Amino acid sequence: MNYLRLIRFPNLIMVIVMQCIIMFGFFKPFDIELSLSSLGFTFLVIATVFIAAGGYIINDIIDVTADKINKPKKRIIGVSIDPRRAKFFYYIFTYVGVGFGFVITAVLKEPLYFLIFPGIAFLLYLYSRFLRKIAFVGNLLVSLTVALSIMIVGIFELFSIDGYYDNELKAFLLDIILNISIAAFLINLIREIVKDIEDIQGDHVARYRTLPIILGAQRTARIASILCLITLTLISWYTFTFLYDHKLTVAVLFFGVIAPLGYVATRLWEDDKKSHFTRLSLILKVIMFIGILTIPLISQTIADAI
Repeated sequence: MNYLRLIRFPNLIMVIVMQCIIMFGFFKPFDIELSLSSLGFTFLVIATVFIAAGGYIINDIIDVTADKINKPKKRIIGVSIDPRRAKFFYYIFTYVGVGFGFVITAVLKEPLYFLIFPGIAFLLYLYSRFLRKIAFVGNLLVSLTVALSIMIVGIFELFSIDGYYDNELKAFLLDIILNISIAAFLINLIREIVKDIEDIQGDHVARYRTLPIILGAQRTARIASILCLITLTLISWYTFTFLYDHKLTVAVLFFGVIAPLGYVATRLWEDDKKSHFTRLSLILKVIMFIGILTIPLISQTIADAI
């Protein structure tokens, strides 16, 4: 159980579900030729999940000082797992993930795509070692990696196909995936900021320069609230512009994503305790998961309209 907690097993399951929904729920209604076989897609998921697990491990190793205050009961490194053993697992997970990425790109004969995998692993290391301490930069980086875990399925499935088979449709589908990735990026960015507010005490001891430490918790919460309003406005516009004919899709997005984002935006102006921000962080995670589960509905709605 300690090792599963170390690699954030529920988060990894969420990544797997997200990529499977893109593969089997998003593309299916369009009946389009795809690049990856079932085994190739499995390798892509393994590469993504193992690199992400390595990122979680190195973050816990480097973040141990702050976690003594922020997560005293949830801390694993130095309590249940020796730091040296944790570092060993970091290297194992990262190298295995990059290795699977190499196999995929070799089979597809797309050598430049291989750079994505060590690139993400390196960025996650930079985040934990340096960028985590810099206001907003670390938040942006983590959110970009979340968005990329969605985009990477579209990149490998659509960009690697030879010939001119449904090129316009491929570009159209990639544009939709990009829009979904942007929404995931924004929601995760809000969550990262909220988590920084939640962890302000430990981050101060660790001498991090996060937004709450520079601007104060209240001002940072209001910035996050404004981002919530921007995000729900963009999602609302997209929903009622392109999906309005499908009542079920509109209802799920409204009650599962848009309305909860409005609730979070409101609470960020009023909440001021660590437990409050912990709850808001969880709500944002649930919002993102509901949004992921809605992807097949969005895909079917758009497929019926074209």
